[in-house]
Amino acid sequence: MKDKENKHHVVSYSENFGTWVGLILLTILTVTVSVVNANLITLTVVTALLIASTKAILVAYWYMHLKFDKKIYRIMLGVTMTLFTSFMILTIIDYITR
Repeated sequence: MKDKENKHHVVSYSENFGTWVGLILLTILTVTVSVVNANLITLTVVTALLIASTKAILVAYWYMHLKFDKKIYRIMLGVTMTLFTSFMILTIIDYITR
C-alpha cells in the first residue's frame, strides 16, 4: 500500500526552467531597484525585502517541493511570512516616526 508521502514527484524541465527564469528576473529587479532608488533608502529596502520574500516562497514552493507536501507546511510558511511582514511594517513605522 502506497502512502501519499511516498509518491515520487516528477517536475518537468519547463517548470524548473520557468521558475529559474522568474528568480533571475526578480534578482535583476532587485539590483535595478537598489541602483535606481538610491535616494529613497526606506523604499529601496522595503522593495528589496518584498522581492527577496517572493523569491524565498518560489524556492520553497518549487525547488523544495512544498507544493507536494501536507497543507500544514504551506500554512506554516504563510504564518511565517505574515509575521515577517508585520514586524517589518512595525519597524518601518517606528523608524519613520522618530
